Amino acid sequence: MKEAVISIAAILNKHQSGKLYFGVKNDGTVIGQEINDTTLRTISQAIGNHLRPAIYPNIKKERYGDRTVVLVEFSGTRQPYLAHNIPRIRVADEDLVMEQPMYEMSSTAG
Repeated sequence: MKEAVISIAAILNKHQSGKLYFGVKNDGTVIGQEINDTTLRTISQAIGNHLRPAIYPNIKKERYGDRTVVLVEFSGTRQPYLAHNIPRIRVADEDLVMEQPMYEMSSTAG
C-alpha cells in the first residue's frame, strides 16, 4: 500500500493524472486481487492519510476475464504532491525522491 501511495504522488508530480492497478504486475500480466468489503476503503484511507495535498481518486473493481483487479484513477494540479511527507517524481518505471531545487520550483509555481 505504501508503494502505491508513493507511485501516485510521483505520477501526479510528473503527469498530473494517472491510473494504478492492484492485481496487475509491472509487465501488464493480470494476476487478480482478493477483494473484500473493506479493500476499496483501505486503499482510499491509505491515499487520504499519506498523500498531500489531498486528492479524491476514483477507486473501483474491474473484471479482466476471470480475474478481479482494483483500478485507482487520479488527477491533480496542486504540485508538488508528497507521499509519506516526501516529494517523489516518476522516471521511467521508478518513483524517485524529488531533488530540493525541483521541489522548491514546484512549490512556488502554483
